[in-house]
Amino acid sequence: MGKREMNEIIIDEAQARVLDILEQIKKLNQMIALHEEESKDTVMVIQCHDMKDRFLAELNELLAEYEVKVLLKDNRAAQSTTIFA
Repeated sequence: MGKREMNEIIIDEAQARVLDILEQIKKLNQMIALHEEESKDTVMVIQCHDMKDRFLAELNELLAEYEVKVLLKDNRAAQSTTIFA
C-alpha cells in the first residue's frame, strides 16, 4: 500500500454496515446485561437477544463475501430455563 492509498482509505457501504452492526451488538449486550442484572425484565432480555440474533445473521451475510462466518457461543441455553421457568 502506497502512502497515498493509506491516507485515502475508503469504506464501502457493506463495510460501514459491518461497523454499524458491531456497534449495535455492543449496545445490545449492555442492554441485555442491564435487564438481566438490574430490572429482571425477561421480556426485554428476550427482545434484545432477538435483535442481536438478527444483527448477527445480517453480519454473517455481509462477511460471506470474505469467506468469513461468525460462530456464536450460545450461553443462553442455560438461561432459557431461567427465563421461561
